[in-house]
This record gives sequence, C-alpha cells and structure tokens, in this order.
Amino acid sequence: MRKNSIIIIACIFSIFLFYIKNTDYVKKIYNNMNNNYEWLILTSADEGYPMRILDGGFICRKGIFFSIPTVQQDLTHSLFRDSGLMIVGDNFRPIPHKMEIKWFSYVENKFFKGEFDLDHKYIEALFKQKVIYKKGGGDFKLVLIPGGKVMLYLTGENTFLLGIYQAQEYIVIGNENYYKEMFFHIDTLTREQDVQIFQKDLPQQTLNEINNNTIPTDIWDKISVKYPWRFTFHLVDRDDYPEKIVGEEENLVVFINAEKRLKLNEVNYFITPEPKPIPIELATTFDALGGRYEFRIFPGNVGGKEFSVLPYEQYRKREQQLVKLFKEFYERIGKQPFDLHLEIDKKFENPKLYLKKDDIMQEIPDVEFELFNSTFNIQLYPKE
Repeated sequence: MRKNSIIIIACIFSIFLFYIKNTDYVKKIYNNMNNNYEWLILTSADEGYPMRILDGGFICRKGIFFSIPTVQQDLTHSLFRDSGLMIVGDNFRPIPHKMEIKWFSYVENKFFKGEFDLDHKYIEALFKQKVIYKKGGGDFKLVLIPGGKVMLYLTGENTFLLGIYQAQEYIVIGNENYYKEMFFHIDTLTREQDVQIFQKDLPQQTLNEINNNTIPTDIWDKISVKYPWRFTFHLVDRDDYPEKIVGEEENLVVFINAEKRLKLNEVNYFITPEPKPIPIELATTFDALGGRYEFRIFPGNVGGKEFSVLPYEQYRKREQQLVKLFKEFYERIGKQPFDLHLEIDKKFENPKLYLKKDDIMQEIPDVEFELFNSTFNIQLYPKE
C-alpha cells in the first residue's frame, strides 16, 4: 500500500514538474539563462526590384542553423513591408553569428550569394535592453536590393538597421542550370524569356532603367546616411511663450530607410543632435501655456498619403527630393550639427518645417502637419 502511494506521489510530482517546465514563464527563465531570445526571420525586396531567395539562413553558436522560411519565393514588397511571418520551429533561439544567403535578381538577371559575419554582441545588447520589444524579442528582416546587397534589420516596436552587406555575383550558364538553380521544373522557355515575362509587370521607372542600363545600386546607401540633427520648434511672435518638449508615449519617429523609434520616453533622442537618418514621420509632445500639445509632422507624405504606401514613382521621387535636400544643406553648413526646426504662428497655424543652422534656414517643401491640444483633446491644425 505504501509502495503504491509512493508511486502515485512520484507520478503526480513528475507531471507537476513537466507542467512547470513547459510554462511560458519557466521557458523564458530557462532561455534567458541560456542566452536564447525570441526571434523569427522576415524577408522583403524593394518594390521596383523583385528578388527570389534560393537558399540561406542564420548560423548560431555550435553550428546551429535556422533556415530562411521564404526560400524559393518571389519577393516584391518594400523596405516598409515584408513577406509575412512564417513560424518554423521554436522561436526562442541563440543570437546568430553569421548570415548566408543566395538569391536571384529579376531586374539585373543575376545570381548572388554571400556569407556575412554579424555583430552578435551588439545584437544581443539590443535584445537584453529590450529596445525592440518592451517584453523582449524581435525579428530579423532581410531586404534584398540591387547590386548584390542585403539590408539587415532587427525589427519590432522599434526597428534598427544592423547593416548593409555586399554579396558576390555567381555565374549560372545554360537554361537547364538556370531552372535547376531556381528550383523550377524544366521548361521550354529560355532564361531570357522567363526573365522578360517577370519584368513586364514592373513599374515603368524600373523598365526604363533596364532599357537604359541605369539600374541604381547606391540609393539605399544614401537613404541610410545619418545626419546630426535635433528637433526644435518656435512659436512666431511669442518669444515669451514658455515651451518644453517632453517624453511621452506618443513620441515616434519613422525614418526614410525604414528604421523606427516608438514610445521614446528618453526625450534626449529628439533634443540632442544624435546622428539619425532622414525622418519621414515624427510625433512628439510639448508643454506650454494652455496645456500639453502634440505635433505630428509628415515630411514624407504626398497628397495626404503616407510615404510607405505611395505609388512607386511618387515614393521614389519624394525619397530622392528629401535625400538631395538633406545632403546639400549638410554640405552647405560645413557638415555641422543642425536643427530640424518647426515654426508656427501664435494662433497655432501656418506651420513650416526647416533645416536650420544659426541664421541659415532651408524650408522643406510640401510637409504635412497635424497639431493637437492633447490636454483638452482639440485638433488645432488643420481645423476640424
């Protein structure tokens, strides 16, 4: 009888241990102790330059390999969107030390491959600081771009561009080898015919680049340039009006290279000239007489549409306008820190956004604004 009781107790205890070991809380403790973090892999390509991933993945300590889940799929998205989340296996994983990838560029009609070392200590620091998600975790996102380059992000509530990596072209000769490399069944079409069929639906701007042999490879390096700017503002004709930018939940900045900072409780990110990419959207709050106010500024928008969802030609045109404006102003002032400066009249109307260095001011044209008195929940500009 006693023996049976011991067996029953042991079974109950084993079940209890099994249950405890498999709870999310205990799993998280176990993974944190073993330096495992919650991450998955996303993929994308610039909208005008579709790609097809053929093989690849992330290599972690002891040779652990995690495959890219969207291999043998065509990518036609953008820097701001991705191929969708595909969960493959346990999403608590060690930090990767290397990344390897092979792909085909339909616009260039070229194959590329590369193996790259990752700054795993920096990546692990981002996970430990919980700056991607407040609860920890994040996703790696690969964006393939012309010239055999890979943009690698760590993304979530906040998004950091980890780097731009250069792969090497490799040659595939013959139609049979082309179809084998692409994981297609043997077809009667030639490689050239297959590529032409895919290219026919590309944006007209890309088709012109193909025909004129002017496919760009430097756009993405230029949009990732960081400038030492800070955000300032001034109420015109009200120099006696006290104002102070504050760190609040609403604070947000989205950059032209798809980086993002959300819920910035550390206001110094705005008010010090820390190097940052060009902003396409910025929201922050300030205290002044009459309550607390919120700015929403959209340098990237066109005709009321968000930058990231603009039609391709508009998106590229506005992007290049901003790149040119920031580059020329920065060179004009001798590559010194400067202000992204907002001026509003005393009635909280007629806002204008400038690049400003002392008395040198360059207006950024066609910027869209919203301004609210968040204390009283009133929209000040534009008038409702």
